[in-house]
Amino acid sequence: MSLYSYLDFPDIKYEGPRIEEHFPNIFTTFSQMAAVLTLYFSMILIGPSLMKKYSPFRPKRWLLAYNILQVICNVFLLYLIFDCCGLGIFRVWNHVCDPVSSSVGFDQQVQFKVLRLMYVYYLIKIFDLIDTVFLILMKKQLSFLHLFHHSSMVFSIWVTTSFFREQIGIFFGFMNTLVHAVMYCYYFLSSFGPVAQKYLSWKKHLTSLQMV
Repeated sequence: MSLYSYLDFPDIKYEGPRIEEHFPNIFTTFSQMAAVLTLYFSMILIGPSLMKKYSPFRPKRWLLAYNILQVICNVFLLYLIFDCCGLGIFRVWNHVCDPVSSSVGFDQQVQFKVLRLMYVYYLIKIFDLIDTVFLILMKKQLSFLHLFHHSSMVFSIWVTTSFFREQIGIFFGFMNTLVHAVMYCYYFLSSFGPVAQKYLSWKKHLTSLQMV
C-alpha cells in the first residue's frame, strides 16, 4: 500500500512513472519502510545492552568490504545524477520548488531516469543503516545526530520518491552523495592503519566538506 492510500491530496496531481511499475516491490510500501525503521530503532534500544557482556567486535575485513562498496554505490549514484541532469545540476536556483516535469515535460525516458535515480538513492539510504550496526558491535557511542540523520533520511527520501519528486531534491541528493563518496573513501583508506596515514592529510578538508 503506497503513500497515496494513507494520504489524500486532491489538489496535487502527479503524472509520471511509478516505482511499482518498473522495479521490484522492495522497501517501497509504507509498511515496509515503517518495518525497516522499527527494526532500526529496536536495534538501537536492544543492541548496546546485548553487547555489554561481550568485548568490542573489530570487523576489519567487513569494514573494508562495506566501505569500498559504499564508495562504489555513491560513485554510481553520481553517474545517475549526471545522466539525469548533466551539468545543469549546478544551476541550483533553476530547480527550486520545480517539479521534475516542469523542465523535462512529460518525456517518459527522462522521468524514468529520475525515478530510477531516486529509488536507488532510497535503497542506499537503507544500506547506510549498517553504519549503526558496526558502531554497536564496536561498542562506540551513538550520537543523537547520527541516529536522527540515518532514520530521517530513510523516511524523507521514501516520501520524496513516492510522492513529491521535486527537482531541488536531486541537488541535495547530489551534495549528500558527493560527501559520502569522499567520506567512505577516507574510511576505506584509514582502515589500513598507520600505513595509510601519510595519505590522509586531507581529513580536515573532509570535515569542512561535511559541515558545508
